Amino acid sequence: MHSLPSSQPLHRLRVRDFRNLESLDWRPSVGSHLILGANGAGKTSLLEAVYLAATTRSFRTPKAAELCRHGAPGFHLALAVGEGGRTELEYGWSGGERRRTVNGETRSLVDHLGCLPLVLWTAAEKELLTGGPAVARRVLDRAVVSLRPATLAPLARYRRALQQKRELLHLSNDRLALESYNEVLVDAAWEIQRDRRRYIEQLNLAVEAVRSEVELDLPPLTIEYRASPAAPSLEALRSAWTSAAGRELEQRRPLLGPHRDALRFRWHDRELRQVASAGELKAYGLLLIVAQGRVLEAAGRPPLYLLDDLDTELDPERLAILWSAFGPGSQALATSSRPAVWDLDGVGGVWSMRKGALTPA
Repeated sequence: MHSLPSSQPLHRLRVRDFRNLESLDWRPSVGSHLILGANGAGKTSLLEAVYLAATTRSFRTPKAAELCRHGAPGFHLALAVGEGGRTELEYGWSGGERRRTVNGETRSLVDHLGCLPLVLWTAAEKELLTGGPAVARRVLDRAVVSLRPATLAPLARYRRALQQKRELLHLSNDRLALESYNEVLVDAAWEIQRDRRRYIEQLNLAVEAVRSEVELDLPPLTIEYRASPAAPSLEALRSAWTSAAGRELEQRRPLLGPHRDALRFRWHDRELRQVASAGELKAYGLLLIVAQGRVLEAAGRPPLYLLDDLDTELDPERLAILWSAFGPGSQALATSSRPAVWDLDGVGGVWSMRKGALTPA
């Protein structure tokens, strides 16, 4: 069984005027924490607060005004993270302005993202194995950035240039202008696809290691990364984009690039979503989450797991097996509205969430 020394990425969480949460100053210990409560009690909002403060993004809405407690003009979140909790991340919104700091200073977004590695499971992540390629790309890029925050830079360059290229193709047939955008895009695309490919190679190894450890009869899973286009070198990628320029001008849309990459999850040479049951899909999804954490651990960045409604579609036996895969040395915050399916002896801290208030269970 995989084991590592106990890590505590998150030492303290403070919340004020966020969603339906009561003001909170919480110091979770190392290890796992289970937050129990009815739907609407504030469990997901607690995980969202951690995620937002660490990444500057909500996993539920892009609109900061929706995150304020009813009647409040803004909100404030603070995390003490890292070794000894010596790094403080703050994120707030008030008067239409966002503010984020690291130890009281405004730092680059890359620096901010580097402070607390996260692995997230929500209802949206369930679609990774069954949804379209856009879902897979979003989850993949989030994992790659968590591993190496500097990869945010080529992603940002690519997205800006891609939007400009789309506008150009919609309005003009200017071949020279198209080629100038492609020069910017192809360099960023090469970095993005290289980082995605390397990550999937690491993830495949980690998934197989986790699968071999758990006491579930699950066939091997292979993750295939399909780049658009599949090019062995930067020169080959640039050539493919040059060759596609005429068709892009004709069809007035970008036809190649990381925004068209896809993942395939293979099980016995068939796509997983075509043959696996709902329970098997959930089991594989959680194995992927554990594997993401293993990749971060191997890079010296032990993560905090945020696991919303972890137990849905799982019976008590399978839940206990999958929960054990996270390992006693991991720090995890899991939510549930089904206390009866949990073996509470296998959980470090158990908490109750009711009407936005968090108390020991």
